[in-house]
Amino acid sequence: MSTVKAYYDGLSFVPIEPVNVQKGKIVQLSLLLDDATNDKASELLNTFRKLTNEILELNKDEPLTPEFDKILKTCVNFSKEN
Repeated sequence: MSTVKAYYDGLSFVPIEPVNVQKGKIVQLSLLLDDATNDKASELLNTFRKLTNEILELNKDEPLTPEFDKILKTCVNFSKEN
């Protein structure tokens, strides 16, 4: 048995440090609230939300058109040798 510190993001428990558990394994959780980690958990959760929002904003950009590939091919010579 081992102890893992994690924070709850509203949907799942996220370990603060890496854990040695195979993906897909089922574990039992015993909850003991640790007020000392609330600040760290909030900081990690805020960072995660910020990154998620940035990715969502970046995905709003239109992808490059097929014409871009044509223009790039005329400007740059890619050969199999290089």
